[in-house]
Amino acid sequence: MQKEEWMSIDEDIPVAATLTDLEICQAVCEQDQAIKVDDSDGDESVEENPPSNAEMRQALDILKRGVQHRSTNSKKQYECEQYLNKLRNNCCQATNNEFFLLLLK
Repeated sequence: MQKEEWMSIDEDIPVAATLTDLEICQAVCEQDQAIKVDDSDGDESVEENPPSNAEMRQALDILKRGVQHRSTNSKKQYECEQYLNKLRNNCCQATNNEFFLLLLK
């Protein structure tokens, strides 16, 4: 035999509160402000040196190799898909031919 226990709650005591849109926005803003890093004293600007020609050439070579690799893989994938489609079509064609040959017999 199972026994269930129920706790009586005074109906005047709120067990859950419904937040208004304003209260939700305020809570989110408070969390955002707590997370923000104070960088107000960082008035001095940090200038980055532009990359040298050698660095830019090296970056372009890396990018070029990546694009060529993806292009080669895409071409291989396309060729494989074409080959598989051809096999599927040939298989269907062979099945259709067998079907019609059986009908003619």
